[in-house]
Amino acid sequence: MNAKPGLNTEITLQRGHGVARWPVPTPRLRRWVKLALEGEPARLNLRLVATEEGRQLNAQWRKTDKATNVLTFAYRQAAPWEADIILCLPVIEAECVRAGLPMAQHLAHLLIHGVLHARGMDHEQPAMASLMEAKEIQLMARLRMPDPYKAMDAKA
Repeated sequence: MNAKPGLNTEITLQRGHGVARWPVPTPRLRRWVKLALEGEPARLNLRLVATEEGRQLNAQWRKTDKATNVLTFAYRQAAPWEADIILCLPVIEAECVRAGLPMAQHLAHLLIHGVLHARGMDHEQPAMASLMEAKEIQLMARLRMPDPYKAMDAKA
């Protein structure tokens, strides 16, 4: 997929209350997001939050009263994609410890996952779930990172 002439990608990075810094350098985050966009233009806001903000958002929008690793709020059904991608740092850190995964590897997967949601993919739809998973595996391989599903299974 090629970028549309005259349209750019804007990536904004935010930190919620109680989050001191991003756990990997921001140029890497931007590179991962652009990879997942596959040349399509977008306006994305990435927000790294603590447990309470993650819990509140998940309770409000998904009716689940606990924090989750990533939430995507997509606002357009076509490029240029617009979305807020919320990443809950304490949940991600706990998952890394539990599965024995490097932070960069797990965070890359979650960002790719969130961007694919912003692009309209939805693993809640059975027909699309395997396509989304295959795309995540393909994009992770382009980063020279392992299949995230095998990595999680092997460590579980």
